[in-house]
Amino acid sequence: MSPRDWRIRLQDIVEAIRNTQGYIEGMTYEAFAADLKTVRATAYDIGIIGEAASRIPDEVRSRYPHVPWDKMQAIRNVIVHEYFRLDVAILWQTITQNLPPLLPMLEEILQREE
Repeated sequence: MSPRDWRIRLQDIVEAIRNTQGYIEGMTYEAFAADLKTVRATAYDIGIIGEAASRIPDEVRSRYPHVPWDKMQAIRNVIVHEYFRLDVAILWQTITQNLPPLLPMLEEILQREE
């Protein structure tokens, strides 16, 4: 196991979510899908989210079962191991619909666990 504290990993997730939001700010789906750099940048940060989520200890995961730890990890696995299956529409949905509600949840956990 990495010596990095899980709270730092959680901060990595928060930062990656903010990054993805910044990348697509003001974009439509069509503009996003046509911009390979932005698609790849968001995929990279989602990979970070999944990798960091995989390093959150089980006891922390069990304290916060409302956080979709496994789903965060699963999308990372698709991006890294099955990159050829990456669906831009699913990536867009993840960034615009699934990640924004995670941000306040994770920030609250960080505040509680300080």
